[in-house]
Amino acid sequence: MFKDVQVLIVGAGAAGIAAACRLLEQGFQNVRVFEAGDRIGGRVHTVEFADNVVELGAEYVHGERGNISYELASRHNLLEGSNLLTNTEKWMFADSQGEIIPREQSTELLNIYHEIYTVMPNKITDFEGSFGEYFTQEYYKAFKENPFTNFTRAEEFLEWICKYESIIESCDSWSEVSASGLAEYWTCEGNPLLNWKGRGYKTLFEVLMNKFTPAASELPLLEKVDFKKVVSSIDYSSKNRITIRTTDNSEHNADHVIFTPSLGVLKEQHSNLFTPPLPELKRRAIQGLGFGTVDKIIFEFPYKWWPEDIAGFNLVWSKEDKTKFVQSSDKGNEWLADVFHFSTIDHQPRLLSGWLTGPCARHVEDLKDSTVLDGFYDMLQRFFSKKFDIPKPINMIRSKWNQNKHFRGSYSFRTLESKNLDIWAKDLAEPIINPTGKPVLLFGGEATHEHYYSTVHGAVESGIREADRLIEYYRKRKPQL
Repeated sequence: MFKDVQVLIVGAGAAGIAAACRLLEQGFQNVRVFEAGDRIGGRVHTVEFADNVVELGAEYVHGERGNISYELASRHNLLEGSNLLTNTEKWMFADSQGEIIPREQSTELLNIYHEIYTVMPNKITDFEGSFGEYFTQEYYKAFKENPFTNFTRAEEFLEWICKYESIIESCDSWSEVSASGLAEYWTCEGNPLLNWKGRGYKTLFEVLMNKFTPAASELPLLEKVDFKKVVSSIDYSSKNRITIRTTDNSEHNADHVIFTPSLGVLKEQHSNLFTPPLPELKRRAIQGLGFGTVDKIIFEFPYKWWPEDIAGFNLVWSKEDKTKFVQSSDKGNEWLADVFHFSTIDHQPRLLSGWLTGPCARHVEDLKDSTVLDGFYDMLQRFFSKKFDIPKPINMIRSKWNQNKHFRGSYSFRTLESKNLDIWAKDLAEPIINPTGKPVLLFGGEATHEHYYSTVHGAVESGIREADRLIEYYRKRKPQL
């Protein structure tokens, strides 16, 4: 029934691979995947580094119940909890004078943080302002009831939380994130930080291709992928066929196109990519939904210099020290004041990962590796050298998600603008139907998921959703075939 249907999938990330595997499982044979880069995975990017592998993109499976990544991987016992990282008592905080902040203070801070988060879903549905406004309001309420430190330190802690949340949301500032929009996001119950036991997130694609299921035949997914195939135009003006052109001057026809590149790519290219232009509602969704940059810089040290019970290092600036630093530092080094956190990495005992977001991340992508390494090392020294003898890193590797024209950022979030425009992920996900009722142009990717946006499991579900849309379309037409 399906073997003659031509489906072209743009993008070999989690959504595109999931869609292709689903179609192949169901008997679609004429499936092609055009991937602009030279690998599968998209924003899942596992690379060999130091003693094992590291993730330059998605790192953890977030939660268990309702998480399709967990459901797929747990059948083969491929995941384990990152217990050290989930125990925030293992996080060390230091101030900008190099003094370790008493653990009772930092623990109380994180307790307040988690308490606000726990009750937040029930309180933000009707909140009109930004997430930053909401959290600041609730934070000072909690501080008034429990003044666990002096007010100046409480302000400094709040700035640290702002940076941490900007990483989680992939925003330039939490003041642009819609508080009520966060109510759309569903958290999967269970361990929020599950790692792949040293195999890397790329293992998910092996699971999707049935490599871990002896009873099932391995899907010929890789045979269906054309690498370095950059789509330059998608013409869906014809009633029956879609025409896809690529930058190598080739032309291809398909019955259906599933478009899975990032929202960042859509923001930059949609006006020139599609003929005719996309419907107004979809253009508004592309405009209004947020898409930011989060980058990781991973440092290899000659040996592990921190104790076993430390999982993260956190940098808390005073306003005075930060102002002095920015004014006195060499021009172009202001970004160092936005360095705020280093975390350990599972199955990599000599590595620490630093995180950046927003304008700082985009700026640092343009800097030389040596400048970045020296800068991060200076920050570690400033904040923690009174406590530890810190060797200089011997190597580093990092992501550059914004600089890569095939991504233009990391993942999506819900903005105040999207709320004001009254547009949602379902508007981005809505397929384009031709006059005969045929879904000709379909959209997948994490940004199209109503409740699991910004996640790999959201991307996988979106790919399966669009594959199932086609499967259902042809099943309904079966009597006519």
